[in-house]
Amino acid sequence: MSHFADKSNLLVPLDGSDASLRAVPVAVRLARRLDLDVRLFRLVADESERDGALAQLELVAAQYLGKGEGEPIVVVGDDAVSAIVAASGSDVVPCMGTAASVRFHQGHFGSVAEGVVREFGRPMFLVGPEMEPFPGQPTQKVVLPVDDSPLAETAIPVAVELAGAFGVPLWVVSVASPRGEARAGGSKHVVGHARYIRNVAARIRREHPGLDVEYEALHDEDPADAIVRFVGDDGTAVLATHGRSGLSRLVAGSVATGVVARSQRAVVVLRPGTD
Repeated sequence: MSHFADKSNLLVPLDGSDASLRAVPVAVRLARRLDLDVRLFRLVADESERDGALAQLELVAAQYLGKGEGEPIVVVGDDAVSAIVAASGSDVVPCMGTAASVRFHQGHFGSVAEGVVREFGRPMFLVGPEMEPFPGQPTQKVVLPVDDSPLAETAIPVAVELAGAFGVPLWVVSVASPRGEARAGGSKHVVGHARYIRNVAARIRREHPGLDVEYEALHDEDPADAIVRFVGDDGTAVLATHGRSGLSRLVAGSVATGVVARSQRAVVVLRPGTD
């Protein structure tokens, strides 16, 4: 199954906030690079609001897109998550702006974005508060963080396809805690960490011989910070997350949330089970 090549649209949900609007120029660049069209989406609570919402979407389209681009979609309803998932269908990739709070007890993407990640079931782009709306260069590398878990490795096919679509190298990275390495046996643990990501990269090379695959072992107590620094201002990270709510989200989703919250670039996020 293709995650991008067989799609025809990027859906950008807007709600009038600066956070949602931040995704529009990002979606435009992604759509042109992936040969997709952009659709601007708005949910309103009442039919009487439809015309005003359409006018707002048309203004956004006129500002950021070419003539005739940015098909506006206005839906009446009260459940943003369900409306976005339904509008996405099978041929659409959502591209959403989110506040991506990482405050204590709020380690999540934002209630709507988190809900879409959980319900959509396929990869999507998230644009966090540190995203540069007009970066100086397009993506030069796709970054795949792995951690010796089945969850993280569900993102491999998506990262491979995106690197191929962009025509850039795929970097496999893994972050180890220096304190954890010391407790686990020092140099032996470091060697094991490097061997793991080298093996993952070698497996991807065997399965995709035309793809440039590199790897790097990172060392930091904060995995999200390490990944964001490695991604820099010219990379795109692809991460899997449980997309759950409550305590499990804080444990399993905190790295993905931290990357979205701090990255200068859009982040591809998917929950387990995408294929």
